[in-house]
Amino acid sequence: MSNLLHISDCHLFGDTTTQGYGEINPYESLKQILIEAFEHPKDIDTVIVTGDISGDDSLASYQHFSALIEHHSKAPVYVIAGNHDNNPHFNALSKHHLIAGKPVALNGWHIHGLDTRFEGGRGLVNNQELAAIKKQVVAAPQHHHLLAMHHHATPSNSWMDKHDLANADVFLQWLDSGVPLAAIIHGHVHSPLRYTLGANNPIPVMGSPASCWQWGMTSDFALSNEQPGYQFIKLHDDGTLTCDIKRIKSI
Repeated sequence: MSNLLHISDCHLFGDTTTQGYGEINPYESLKQILIEAFEHPKDIDTVIVTGDISGDDSLASYQHFSALIEHHSKAPVYVIAGNHDNNPHFNALSKHHLIAGKPVALNGWHIHGLDTRFEGGRGLVNNQELAAIKKQVVAAPQHHHLLAMHHHATPSNSWMDKHDLANADVFLQWLDSGVPLAAIIHGHVHSPLRYTLGANNPIPVMGSPASCWQWGMTSDFALSNEQPGYQFIKLHDDGTLTCDIKRIKSI
């Protein structure tokens, strides 16, 4: 069994004293998540961050992220881009990038990354990346496969659906073409969504809380009063997984 720490939507600012929605300081909340996640020996094997590292497109925001993980993380960290990372400064984290076609091997599991950046808040899947991931999955049938992406691929029935995956139908067709994924994790919605995708072989999907402010899953823009959080995922040897939502105690 392997343990995976899943963090998403950090929205860091260049100024570490700046507060965002709900008077939450995203630098301090991410710092607290890392402290609490590694507070007790949990044997975390890998950290996956599913996008929106920055909240203001600044180089400093990525430098702050690097400093936090270098100081607090006791496991390798891999990141994929979110819509807020559609800037050249995201490349400052190039040594941590989880790239389609180059999965992370983890005790019988392969973790794949899909870049869904497009325009504004919306996402788009790239056919070349999908093909690269499918090639790796098919070539390793003895492993279990987890896909990490930023955007949600089915309606959340909230205001966040205007920032959806523009070609979700292409992604769903790809899944139904015979890609044996064990599960999918994502961020973007700042809420722990739970659903399945795929008509032929339903795949469990787990959206993550944000490491900063939480969105309300309502038709109009709203904040949730829940604390910043993350997901702690246990990857079992039989190809199943358990995913627990964790909220920080305080900031």
